[in-house]
Amino acid sequence: MTCINGVGVPTVEKLVYWDGDFGAAPDELVYGDGDGAINLASILALDTVIGDDLDQDYYKAVLIPNTTHAGILSDAFALERVVSEILEANRAIY
Repeated sequence: MTCINGVGVPTVEKLVYWDGDFGAAPDELVYGDGDGAINLASILALDTVIGDDLDQDYYKAVLIPNTTHAGILSDAFALERVVSEILEANRAIY
């Protein structure tokens, strides 16, 4: 399995509610690294959950710098990397 994600884009990491009213909009958004939709901590969790699984024969994580979640398939340089990873995986099968 190969997981391809963008990184290097400000991504919401925490929602802060100072008054405890979770029905209202958050008082503050804390940003961290990620792809604009998925934060880096969640992306890297796959390395632990899947990558460290002894029953998993193959796992590869690919992080594409300065790429958004949608940019993986719309930015030329990112799409080129995705296609390259697909071609590499296909060569490994045969």
